[in-house]
Amino acid sequence: MFLKGRVKVVVKRIVCLLAAAVLMLVGMGGALAEQKVELPESRYSLTMPDEMQYDGPAEGTVPGDDARFAYVSKDLGLDVHFFCYDRPAGTELKALAEQLRKNYEDVAIYVISGIEMIVYRVADPESPPEKGMKCVGYVIPEEGKFQEIVFWYANQAAADRSAEIIATITDKD
Repeated sequence: MFLKGRVKVVVKRIVCLLAAAVLMLVGMGGALAEQKVELPESRYSLTMPDEMQYDGPAEGTVPGDDARFAYVSKDLGLDVHFFCYDRPAGTELKALAEQLRKNYEDVAIYVISGIEMIVYRVADPESPPEKGMKCVGYVIPEEGKFQEIVFWYANQAAADRSAEIIATITDKD
């Protein structure tokens, strides 16, 4: 009788240890399913989901698209484009936001992960890869340049994922 009780305790401990090991592996898998992306010529980086695939420079394939690179996922319904522009001396974030308000209705300055940036939203009914995609863009000032990250999303789940991605932005310095 005593031996049967000990065996049950040992078996329960083994089951608990195996369950803990499985949970750790699942958690590690989630952590490994991300990729750190550095913004062009920048001290900033953010974390992209592993489902997003790198798409190199636009190289004139889309008129007016001078993205340095992009990450895309048809399955997620999400494209993320990265731009870097020269910042004329003395150009302030508030002044740039006022300029953007001339072309866009929804423009505001936010602080995300401790970084002050412009956030704007637009909808382009003719936007590729799918008609009717919407956009949220972020403009981040740096010394001598502006970084711009543009998320094109096809549905609410992709919009939610874009908010998760921008929240991972960090300053390497």
